[in-house]
Amino acid sequence: MNLEFIELELDWPSEISLFELKNYVVCKLREYGEPLRWAITSLTKYSGKTIQRMSIEAVLIINEERKKDSNTYLN
Repeated sequence: MNLEFIELELDWPSEISLFELKNYVVCKLREYGEPLRWAITSLTKYSGKTIQRMSIEAVLIINEERKKDSNTYLN
């Protein structure tokens, strides 16, 4: 197992409430690994649009077997 730091930009659609936001972010982070720590570092709201953009910084636990499996799909 390894730890990996990532920065990620995510859209926050208006249909996702503030109370559902944590589950939404964690679900997106799990596509890359198991979240150990994460934070929303910035939030941009576009005028006239219902989507906001979040910048996320996270430390993920990466399983080497999973990393190998994902690499074979990328090639």
